[in-house]
Amino acid sequence: MNRCLSLLILTQLVFSIAASSTTEAAETQPLTIKEINQTWQQRRERLQAMRVELSLEIATSKLLFYPEEEEPINPPSTYSPLTKADMESLKKELVINHARYSILLDSPRIHYRHWGRFPSDRLKETISFDNNCFSNGLTVTRLQQSQGTPWIHIFKKTETSDVFSALSQLPLRWALLAGDRDLGETLEGFTVRSETEPILDLDCTVLERTDTEGTARLWVAPKSHDCTVLKYEYHNADKLLVSSQIQYKIDKDWGQVPTTCDLKSFYGNEDLLRNSYKYFFDILHAKASIPAEEFQVKFPQGARVWDSRKRDADGKVITYTVNKITIPR
Repeated sequence: MNRCLSLLILTQLVFSIAASSTTEAAETQPLTIKEINQTWQQRRERLQAMRVELSLEIATSKLLFYPEEEEPINPPSTYSPLTKADMESLKKELVINHARYSILLDSPRIHYRHWGRFPSDRLKETISFDNNCFSNGLTVTRLQQSQGTPWIHIFKKTETSDVFSALSQLPLRWALLAGDRDLGETLEGFTVRSETEPILDLDCTVLERTDTEGTARLWVAPKSHDCTVLKYEYHNADKLLVSSQIQYKIDKDWGQVPTTCDLKSFYGNEDLLRNSYKYFFDILHAKASIPAEEFQVKFPQGARVWDSRKRDADGKVITYTVNKITIPR
């Protein structure tokens, strides 16, 4: 009797150890793309309708403020061309600037505002800017206001990059809207590598996508951390061109929410920084009640409008000046 009982306990112990080993092995196995997409969809539904306030620190290689590739046809008296030594020196110096974002996200609708001050060419002066972008998933409207007359560009949305192209917001697309076909980034073209890699003591699934320009890599956290993207890199010929790291905190209602995003780009032929963007998530409120009018753009009086959706008899884009403040239909 005692012998039978001992055998039964030993058998249960063996099965328990085997099951535990199987579970541990499963946790260190790479996730499938289907599993990641399912987790991302659940997370987006949990975060749907967001108000986000961001502050941004930008470090830019000083050389990027000297865009002339050749001497102007009619150079001003103060113009002096850059020497090779000047270019090498400027490439290694950084200019620090700051900006702000205010973002409303309710996919496929978005309204973001980006404002601050930024140096002009050759660092002659610092210019204020205030840019807004509105999208309903079909049409994108950009309102840009700096020195001089405001201008508005309206066009049909054809690609995800139409909305974000001018704002270097790749970290936001992976951090908040991964898998969203309207505003985020998808795993189309990515494949899963056979081994996981650790980041912050988490066994991350590594995904790759190669195109004619280079190779993109993603590090995705386990399901217990919402399959959040912790790291992104883009390489060309074994040279790191873009690197992004995202940090999160746990929220009792919304799960993993981002706290900071670091995005860096490098000169391809050497390990020198071209520019970097450090985003701080000052406010993130999910499941927000956002009135529809907050996604509507108001055309300021005197703004110059280019409406790419409409053409004249010669096929040219229709342009006009706004006579009074209006809300377009």
